[in-house]
This record gives sequence, structure tokens and C-alpha cells, in this order.
Amino acid sequence: MIISYYWPPLGGPGSLRPVKFSKHISKFGVDPIILTRKNIAYHSIDNKLGDEVKNLKIIKTESPDPARLLYLMGMRIYHPRLWQRPIKQAINFPDHKLPWFPFAYNAGSKIDFDSIFVTAPPFSSFITGYYLAKKTGKSLIIDFRDAWLEFPFMPYKGKIKKKFVSYWEKKLTDFASLIITVDENIRTILVKKYPQISDKIFVIPNGYDPDDFVITKKPDIFTISYLGTIREERNPTNFLNGINELIEKNKIKKNDIKVKFIGHIEDHYLNKIKQYKFTDILGHLPYCRAIKEFSSSHIGLMITTGSTYFFPSRQNEYLASGLPIIVCGKSKGIHLLDAAFKKGYPGWIFEFNDTKGTKNKILQLYQNFKKGKTIQGKTPYKKYTRENLTKRLVELIKKI
Repeated sequence: MIISYYWPPLGGPGSLRPVKFSKHISKFGVDPIILTRKNIAYHSIDNKLGDEVKNLKIIKTESPDPARLLYLMGMRIYHPRLWQRPIKQAINFPDHKLPWFPFAYNAGSKIDFDSIFVTAPPFSSFITGYYLAKKTGKSLIIDFRDAWLEFPFMPYKGKIKKKFVSYWEKKLTDFASLIITVDENIRTILVKKYPQISDKIFVIPNGYDPDDFVITKKPDIFTISYLGTIREERNPTNFLNGINELIEKNKIKKNDIKVKFIGHIEDHYLNKIKQYKFTDILGHLPYCRAIKEFSSSHIGLMITTGSTYFFPSRQNEYLASGLPIIVCGKSKGIHLLDAAFKKGYPGWIFEFNDTKGTKNKILQLYQNFKKGKTIQGKTPYKKYTRENLTKRLVELIKKI
């Protein structure tokens, strides 16, 4: 049984990872049952993502959490606001999806399964998996898509919250039969805190499906694309200012460059991006269309801050596109890209505030584009296809 709060029609990495596991896992003799919640108000909707797993048994339960209540009140698309952050912080204990617990536990208790795979966040889902495993005696596999105690998107504040999360993090990692993390940095910090779990914790990153990447015609305009969410730790202002300076100095023609943003953009940054005439805001798109739009560009843009636990989930997809990649922000969280660049993949990493460096690189690439000189990369991580990574997951599960 796979427990995942995020599931289609919700889009984004939270749904994509369990969907791709579920899509490929039956090839290896495993029949997944999905336990998730009924529809909620959410910022990214992808009605086509579920087509990849439409033949699975999916059980959807009630969940009186804030997102579900907003949906019941008529809201379909949720737009996060800055003023809402203190409210979210107050109910982040361990997260505001905790009301789903009794409904998920009740439904899970009635399902016949061999083992429990829980992906988080929300981390309260881990607690659901724990009690179901205790009741049934089945093995528990927990999948960290983000660090928990060090969760970067909504840091825990106050001794009581941190103590509560630390208690459950240790309890769950001790109890689980198998622990999966999406990134080596998460595995490292967990093993450092709990050395006793080192033999049962493994890294399975987010991968890519080669079939999702098709050859597309490139536009006549020099096009740079960003794929993913734009929020505080992925602020594109420095990068856009650099391009604007190149245009003002007539080094790039104003109608000869475009920067596309594909994915959810928080309102505060949406208003900023709209101020630049060379930007093209596509918003959240169905996954396959988003990959197609991204791949039909000339340059891929990645933006991140320096935090260890801010790691872009789409690194393998960027590399699978073959696009040269500019990264704004040096961080341990981009180690997959960093290693790929060192192996020869065309890519460059600049400090988050290094507008001059990124500006010079863009100008160089633009000039080469005008001369008809383009470059294409090949991912050095061919083993990281979604199918191969699912096979690895099944091998680990069968060992327990």
C-alpha cells in the first residue's frame, strides 16, 4: 500500500514521485494500492497526470484539513499569500495535514496489504503509517522527499515543536524496516543523528522518464526556461535584472530574447516577473506539456539559495532535456548538477548574487546562438530513469 497525501489531480513533485513509482512498480511483480485524500484546493492542478496510473486501485478518504475545507467551501485553485504564513506556522505541528490521520488510519485498517510505503511531506502521513504497521504487523517503508526536522519550506520554531518532531523522527526511523531519502544530504543528516539506522537507509532520487522527452523544434527567439516553483528561496529578480541590463545597453535586442517560467509562481514574485517585458509566464502546466515547453528552449535556468536542504527536485529532468543549464545559487542541494557539469555536461553555476557572472554567460550564449552555434548535453545519469529507480525500490522492499 502506498500512502500519499499528494496525488492527481494535484500536480507538482509531491504527486509526481508516487505516481511514477506506481506506474512502473507493477513491472516488477508488485500491485500497488493507493491511499490518498479527496479533492483539495491546491495551487497546481494536473488532470492528465493520473492517466499514467488510471488502472490502479485508489482509495480516497475524507480529510478535514484546511486545504480540504477550502475545497468544500468552493475554492479550487489556492493562491498562497504572505500574510497566511504566520497562520500556517502556528498550525505546523507537525503539519497542517494532521486532521487526515484518523480517516487515513481507518481506511488503511480495512485494506489487505503486504507492506506500507509512505511518502512525505506531509510528515503526519508517517505517523499514520506507523500506527497501521503497529496494528497489522506489516513492514513500514518511509520515503523522505524533504528533510523533516530541518524542513526548509516551513521551519519548526519553538522548543516544544522541535522536541515533538525530534521524538517522532527518531521513533519512526528506529521503527521503519526501510528508509528512503530523495537526496544524499537528507540521508547524511539522519545517519548523523541516528547512527543505528545506517544499514537500512538508502537514496533514491527523483528521476526521469525518457519517453517524456521528445525532440521539439526550437524557437527563432533566444529562449531561456525555468521549470518549477518560484518562491522566496528561488527569487529570479537578480537574473532578470542582469538580462534587463543587457537589453538596456543594446547588447541583446529587446525582441530577441524570452525567459519562460513554467510552474507555480507565488503572487509576490508573479508581480515582479510581470514587470519585465521579455518574460513569458506559462504557469503550472500538465506534466508532459511542461517538459515539452522546457525542452523546446535553448537554455535551462535553475535558481536556488545556498541552503543544504533546498535541493531542486527536477535536476535529472533538466539533464535529460539536454539543454545547457545556468544555475543561480551555489548550494550542496544541487550536487547532481554540479557533478554532471564536472563530467562534461554543459552547465555553469554562479553565486546567487553574481549578476555580472550570469549576465556575461548569457551574453556569450546569445552571441553563439546568433552565429548558429548551439550546444547539447547528454545526461551522465542514464541509470536514473524512473523505471530503474523503481526497480531499485522493489529490490530493497523484497529484501525486508
